[in-house]
Amino acid sequence: MFQDILDPKRTNTWINLQKLNHHAQKDWIRKYIREIIQTLDKLPSEELESWNILGYICIDNNLYQEAERIYDELFKKTQKDRGNLGLPAYFRGIAHFLQGRFQDAYNDFKISRQSDLHGKKTNSPAIRALAYMEELVFPTREIIRSNQAKLVKDLNAPRNLDRVFGANTLRTIHKWNSASPLFSRGISQGGGYFLTLRNAQGHTKGIAIDPGYDFYYILRDLGLGITDIDAIIITHDHDDHTESVEGILSLLAKYNDHNEQKKTKVIDVFGSAGVLLKFHGLLSATDLFGNKEINFKLLVPGSEITEANGQSLLDKHGFTLSVKPAYHTECWTNQESAIGLVIHTNIPNPKNGGHLNIGITGDTRFEFGLGREYKESQVLLLNIGSIEKEEGKLLRQHLGMLGCINLLKEARIGKPLLAILTEFGEEFSGKRETISRIIENWAQPMSGSKNKDLKVIPADVNLELRLEDMHIRETDTNVFFPYNLIEVDETDTETLKYRFNG
Repeated sequence: MFQDILDPKRTNTWINLQKLNHHAQKDWIRKYIREIIQTLDKLPSEELESWNILGYICIDNNLYQEAERIYDELFKKTQKDRGNLGLPAYFRGIAHFLQGRFQDAYNDFKISRQSDLHGKKTNSPAIRALAYMEELVFPTREIIRSNQAKLVKDLNAPRNLDRVFGANTLRTIHKWNSASPLFSRGISQGGGYFLTLRNAQGHTKGIAIDPGYDFYYILRDLGLGITDIDAIIITHDHDDHTESVEGILSLLAKYNDHNEQKKTKVIDVFGSAGVLLKFHGLLSATDLFGNKEINFKLLVPGSEITEANGQSLLDKHGFTLSVKPAYHTECWTNQESAIGLVIHTNIPNPKNGGHLNIGITGDTRFEFGLGREYKESQVLLLNIGSIEKEEGKLLRQHLGMLGCINLLKEARIGKPLLAILTEFGEEFSGKRETISRIIENWAQPMSGSKNKDLKVIPADVNLELRLEDMHIRETDTNVFFPYNLIEVDETDTETLKYRFNG
């Protein structure tokens, strides 16, 4: 009964295909395509209705290879009969185009246009198709090829850490905090930090810390690339601390696909519980087969992190971590699971015979006793956030001005300390140097020595600290001077300048 309604050998039944649903149409054509081609081969090329019934249905149902076979058969018969090749070449071109075979499609459209012009048909659809190819498809493909070649070249650029920074430097890449892009009137760059350390083998290692907005773009402007990042440390899961993470890990995957050495680069990622949840699809901690490119280590307050993937962190990267509490709610846990850090380096500290420690509060409100967590630090990065808004109340999610003062009073306990103030709300524009002086002055002891052992310096994207001697790079001369002889010039409210005051 069905054979009477639809028979591959009887062209007068093919019109009934239009009564079937798309799935049934596709199944029938795929099943009988050989018989269909044999039947069409017996038809004259002028009998276009039968050819087009099947050809159109194939194109409409994404059966592009079948459409190509039909119109290729029509093309050959028309060519043999010395007919106008415009139509079969045009529709074969469409079938080629929809398969992504653009050069074949272009050749078909050229044949179609030439045939139509020879037959005095001036309104050829092939003219428009050729214009699409010449003005859009081919130029765009060339741009893509050029970009791909540039990407591969950039990915294979040699490491530049020693040339750009050298070992044992800290670069701040914070300008404003996370809310700034909502109402910014200027450049809302940042944030994060970039730390270079020398490991036990004497190699310079690059550590990205809280890589937020524009982090990787700023790093690229400095002349660094994916090969210069060896580890990532993330204090919590908010976008202003993680926005560049996915881009870095994506570039890592591309590097491992395209590097000329055919070696797999591994980045160690250290992060809070919220970070684990946010990036769980990328991290080895949730990959049953083991992610070969990313080695994740969970950071929990109170823990000491001394190894990664069975290898000593001091040997591998030149640091170990003490994980500190932070009172700041993460998005992915909806709990105060953010963390602070003390980074223990192998850089000698001549003042106490030990080694240099770098404290990072991350985003946190002040709680009494929090500053004592950082009493072993000689450099302390403080995320101020904003200023207290309500009378008699500290901020709930950030240190604020009073939280910074209280934390520093607990942390310094009479020892020298360089505090770097970061992550300002944009309401501090033009006032970053002033707020730093207020915090520095009020964190000093009220009695006894006031010999300025405490120095508070506001950060911008161009603050660079040389850790071995605690010197800061002067903005205009690029010469390093002792941090306690550096003054901040905020004449330009957008960009801080660091100047020597001898």
